[in-house]
Amino acid sequence: MAGRSSERERYWREVIRDQAASGLSISAFCREQEVSPASFFSWRRRLAAEGREEGAGKFVSIELAPPESQARQPTFEVALPNGLRVHVPPQFDADALRELLDVLGVQSC
Repeated sequence: MAGRSSERERYWREVIRDQAASGLSISAFCREQEVSPASFFSWRRRLAAEGREEGAGKFVSIELAPPESQARQPTFEVALPNGLRVHVPPQFDADALRELLDVLGVQSC
């Protein structure tokens, strides 16, 4: 039974990841993939809650730019609901930013 449960979890992680990468709204993605929106939201909430529990107390390695280069290069700021602020340079790696926001527990729109 545990194997089947982990298969379902793996399946839903992939579905959620595919939706985020698709650029489609959740309802359009679910309709296209013939996935129940209620199940999608339920699994997304469940996996997000598990991720917060698993990630509690863990550290994430990040690379900080020296202050001089930050002053010369304009950035934009992303204010997160939890009060954290992320400064992002104009040329940034979107996948790295998504991964960082995911680690910080921020769900994309």
